[in-house]
Amino acid sequence: MKTVKIFSLVILISALNYACSDSFFDLYPSDELTEGNFYTSGNDYETVLNDGYRLLREPYLRHHAIGDIASDDAYNSKYNNNGEYISINESNVSSDNAFLSEIWKGSYGVISRANIVLDKIDNETSIADELKNRYKGEANFLRSLMYFNLIRIFGDVPLVITEVKSPQEAFDYKRETIDKVYEQIINDLSNAEKWLPEIYTASKDIGRATSLAAKSLLGHIYLTRKEYDKAAAKFSEVIDSKQHELMQNYEDIFDAAKSNNKEVIFAVQYARGLDPVQGNQLVGYAWPNEAVGNHPLIRVGQGYFLMTADLVNVFEDGDKRKVMNNTEFETDVAKYVFTKKFWDNYMTSTLDSGCDYIVYRYADILLMYAETQNELNNTSEALKYLKLVRTRAGLATDDALSTSQDNMRLALEKERRVELNCEGHRWFDLVRTGHVIEVMNNHFTHGEDAIASSLQKDWEIEKNNSIEPHELIFPIPFFEVNLNPNNLKQNPGY
Repeated sequence: MKTVKIFSLVILISALNYACSDSFFDLYPSDELTEGNFYTSGNDYETVLNDGYRLLREPYLRHHAIGDIASDDAYNSKYNNNGEYISINESNVSSDNAFLSEIWKGSYGVISRANIVLDKIDNETSIADELKNRYKGEANFLRSLMYFNLIRIFGDVPLVITEVKSPQEAFDYKRETIDKVYEQIINDLSNAEKWLPEIYTASKDIGRATSLAAKSLLGHIYLTRKEYDKAAAKFSEVIDSKQHELMQNYEDIFDAAKSNNKEVIFAVQYARGLDPVQGNQLVGYAWPNEAVGNHPLIRVGQGYFLMTADLVNVFEDGDKRKVMNNTEFETDVAKYVFTKKFWDNYMTSTLDSGCDYIVYRYADILLMYAETQNELNNTSEALKYLKLVRTRAGLATDDALSTSQDNMRLALEKERRVELNCEGHRWFDLVRTGHVIEVMNNHFTHGEDAIASSLQKDWEIEKNNSIEPHELIFPIPFFEVNLNPNNLKQNPGY
């Protein structure tokens, strides 16, 4: 969606006709447009959706903080003294962590755009039914994606499925159970997969939500809920469509010049060279915040998003995926290893990355499908799909895995860790499989062994930390609870 991603009216409808500056949904009016003079054509609804796609960048800018930094895969360099990252990295998170607030507000910002479309579009007579349904499908997908992330991070959350038109209305929302939110988003995605096309042919639409993106998300939800037969059915539909495939070269998946390639099912869109800047900030986050190298575009980054020695050590000899690990820099402070997945090879004069943030891609689907097959006692079938991913990486696969469901579970968990490293999956995978407490407490206790083997310094891991059961979800942002204390109760333990 490189032509769509630059949404020309980025301040357009932050919340038309809203007066909710006191609302915990943070929906502020931004211009003089009104509902009466705006919602008159299909283009207007497309613009609202475009703003929703743009706003995905806000929660996904911090998605790695939960998906990677909270896990054993990545860490924030304490050299930069960033308290938000350090507390997440050390499992010592408080409700005033700014990143949690950014994820919360950004997610509800996307949801608000989706709600506007879903509330109003059925009354619009000038839009053909096919296009109207497509717009509703896109809105349903965006809303569902945000709620899936919200409940995985925060647990019970307010379920807002209509346009919020007043501050008081916003304050009336209470936290709903995870099961109720799941019920809503499963219903939404069931509509989206019917209404959306499998692919787009017009260049201006490439990158929008598709029916295969909806099926991927729906399958992921079923897998998370351990409804393995339903998950397998959805992943099978994605595979059988033959619209997506593995890229031959691993590095090509992340190449900014090949964005929205055949492997990518859905991604948050970015572009370089524009004013205002539309580039992916993770390019600097994943560069050490110590002067290293002599690259003309950067010597000192933020150091927010570095690979742990434990992750680096889990790569097998001969793994072609190592090509995306930058291992060039060692100083008196540390031996730095960090991902190249957000490095745009075509940047020339400024650090302005056009690399997208991939939410779903085909290898992810293959591995999740293998997981469902293993849980359904079809371990030999799971092996076939594990092999597809490992063969692309230049690795052999032990056929004996087909005889042990438990060994296959561990093999798939490891393969997801390596294949999808630094793409925001690790923490959520560990929670889903029930391994997060065991893995993370071992990481905090024995992480120095991995560090010593890679010449990393011991400030990568703060010793004597641990994860408690209540920390499988994160605290509701303090500002939101403080603003609406009657209806937003804090998670236990925070």
